[in-house]
Amino acid sequence: MDPVSNFKECLVNVVNETTLNETNWRSENWKKPWAFLNQNVLNDAFEKHNLIESLFQEIGNIIPRNCKSISRVEKKKIEQRTGSENYFKVVSDLVAARIFCNVNEIQPKIDQFRKIVLENHGQMHVRGASDERPYGFFMNSEKEYTDITQYIYIFLEKVGYPIEIQIGHEFAAYTFSIDSALRDNPTCGKVDLWDKNFYGLVKKYILNEANNQISGSKDDINAVCEEIHKGDVPLELQKILSNI
Repeated sequence: MDPVSNFKECLVNVVNETTLNETNWRSENWKKPWAFLNQNVLNDAFEKHNLIESLFQEIGNIIPRNCKSISRVEKKKIEQRTGSENYFKVVSDLVAARIFCNVNEIQPKIDQFRKIVLENHGQMHVRGASDERPYGFFMNSEKEYTDITQYIYIFLEKVGYPIEIQIGHEFAAYTFSIDSALRDNPTCGKVDLWDKNFYGLVKKYILNEANNQISGSKDDINAVCEEIHKGDVPLELQKILSNI
């Protein structure tokens, strides 16, 4: 068999044996498909986005992320901290997408994804989920919103790869895309939105709005935004901030 078929056959066996549950992300089993990983596998995974959009079209606009590069995947293999290894992350987002929504829409969208996954005899895991917090880290046990985004992981045999879906506010996705760009090329010219706690300020404002609490001042947010961008704020970011 070719590497793509070998990878998929190995992976489905690992998923069925290990499951997507977070408690198993350190399992050595996730290393088994690594031997078959190459750029052809990554290209094939990226080509599944039309299928993903078709499967989940009723939930909203599913925005694909860029095709993974084999160099980035190889780096993930060695970026393992002793004592907190996560071997699943090497294959967890070979198919990756985002869906933008307000914070109070994250929970119902997770429920929609789960329904479709179960109808297709697949598996799904919400990152950080527990008995006390079934929707993970974005909501506490008192059902108060604590984050503006959440990640779910899906496996469907008809797709053949783990699917990572980021659900949440567009500002988070915009920030994380810049993080990726800076990680791949520190001199790319992008502005780090964690500078001057800008991300934290915006996140707090969005969460306060979602939790019906006093939001604070958008003037403060805009001032810090102007400062870190030296007055040259990208139009896309301006649009996002105007809608928070």
